[in-house]
Amino acid sequence: MKINEDLKVTEMHLDGFKVPVPEGLSELLNRSGGWKYISPDQSESKVDNTKNYDRKVVREDGKLRTYLTYKSPPKASKQKIS
Repeated sequence: MKINEDLKVTEMHLDGFKVPVPEGLSELLNRSGGWKYISPDQSESKVDNTKNYDRKVVREDGKLRTYLTYKSPPKASKQKIS
């Protein structure tokens, strides 16, 4: 389904931090087709590309930074099976 309305971004938050909305962001998203509605009966791949990462958002030097740290896969046990 295509949304025929122009939407306006008025506020953004990232892990509890308020982020200023850049001028022109709403226009960019509206023109690029960034808004997509998926009806509940439609299926879409629910692949989470960041599930293997720990995510941490911090404020440093007045800027927000997102740190993604790769989680090491659990080590296989070295049990001897006879």
